Amino acid sequence: MTTYTKSAVKGASIVFVVSIIAAFLGYLVRLVLARNLTLEEFGLFYSVFAFLGMIGIFKSFGFDRALAKFIPEFLHKKRKDYIKSSIIYVSVIQLITNTIIITLVYLLSNFLALHFFNSSQASIVLRLMAIAFFIDSFVLTLKFSFQGFKRMLYFSGIDLVRMLLLVAIIFIGFRLEFGLFSPVIAYIAAPIILFFLFGYLLINKVFPEFIKSQFVLDKNLLKKISKYSIFIMATSAGAIIIGYTDIVVLTFFSGLKEVALYSIALPTARILIYIPNAIGNVLLPLTSELWVKRKLVLLRIGMESVYKYSTIITIPLVFIMFSFADLIIKILFGEDYILATNAMKILSIGMLFLAIHRVNANFFSGIGKPQIITKIVYSAAIFNLIANLVLIPIWGIIGAAIATATSYFIGMLMGLTKIRKFIKISLPINLWIKTLISGIILVLIIWFSKRVISLNVWLETSIVLIISGIVYITLLFLLNVINIEELKDLYKRIFR
Repeated sequence: MTTYTKSAVKGASIVFVVSIIAAFLGYLVRLVLARNLTLEEFGLFYSVFAFLGMIGIFKSFGFDRALAKFIPEFLHKKRKDYIKSSIIYVSVIQLITNTIIITLVYLLSNFLALHFFNSSQASIVLRLMAIAFFIDSFVLTLKFSFQGFKRMLYFSGIDLVRMLLLVAIIFIGFRLEFGLFSPVIAYIAAPIILFFLFGYLLINKVFPEFIKSQFVLDKNLLKKISKYSIFIMATSAGAIIIGYTDIVVLTFFSGLKEVALYSIALPTARILIYIPNAIGNVLLPLTSELWVKRKLVLLRIGMESVYKYSTIITIPLVFIMFSFADLIIKILFGEDYILATNAMKILSIGMLFLAIHRVNANFFSGIGKPQIITKIVYSAAIFNLIANLVLIPIWGIIGAAIATATSYFIGMLMGLTKIRKFIKISLPINLWIKTLISGIILVLIIWFSKRVISLNVWLETSIVLIISGIVYITLLFLLNVINIEELKDLYKRIFR
């Protein structure tokens, strides 16, 4: 158990640290765009991004993500020929599907610019961003290959290098007065550099046997990967629908200004799931390995710990963002975007549900049961689509936030009811309730402290966070959510 705990924590730590840096840079990109583009241009860019994300459901048919599942399995069986063949299969499928998609986008770009985006600039932006999405598909194949090899530094490093490139190129673009085309050029150039850089690392550092390994035309192998990938694609499609439906519906009903506001609220709230994501990305290959080896007791213990500590970490972050939503938006994006505050508060609550849902999703994928998470995600996605169509015309971005947060709750609840059919897991319901109570008290402390303390905004915020953080940790010990012996045991498993 110690070895797996150490491996999981090490991998999760790498992914988390790198992801946080990448998230900061990603936020810097949005901040720079918000400060240098008009509200309509900002909304147009992210509206096009969401539209291409929606049709991107069919870019890979889930084959790229399947690599994270099958590479550990083939490594265990010492079938390096299967690993090479799988990577080649995925790349060829990507080439075919992406060529079809980019052709359709080019043919329909003028029509969409006029009748959907209601912007004369949309046509050229749509065509250029389609090229960016085409190239980036092959970068994702490399990324999920690294995940399969459990090389988490490279896996997460792709996103870090991507954001570094985007920041640098966008800054140069604005200096050269390219305006809206600054981010467009950046999103085309970055994946080209990433493909050559990380392609070299995969072939020469991670999988040096790639060239020498035999390529096999095995129908059974392709069928096995295809069967898994279809469910992954369906799952990804549902997740994409949940992620982008609100932007697309907002574009149609509310216009590009509302899209701009929501494009600030949702990504800001999604920062909260970087820790669960880091854990989940490591959980998938580890779950696959433990399931194949039938080490179900270790798997159960690991899942119970993930549920517990993910919640302990996520809850205070959720409530802190809820309490300081207006301050975060004012400082980062300015008064023009302050109307996104209430939507961001609602979405921050939804991130708690999404965090647990992501843990469930990685478990089902890891044990080779993606069809379960597919059903869950589609149920949530259908609800999200219907709710968006009903609520957005009435409440705009508030309606979109309510629809999205509720769909995350539905996904979480369905996953928790299904997981116990595979491992005899005890969900930490009582601990969740105690942690939630501690979080609510944390919000009350923040609310009270903000009214009592009147200092410089940075000093005041720092003092409030320190006080509320101490109270939260103290409550966790008083309510017996965590204890010293448990922390000592966890420390031994990680560092010894």
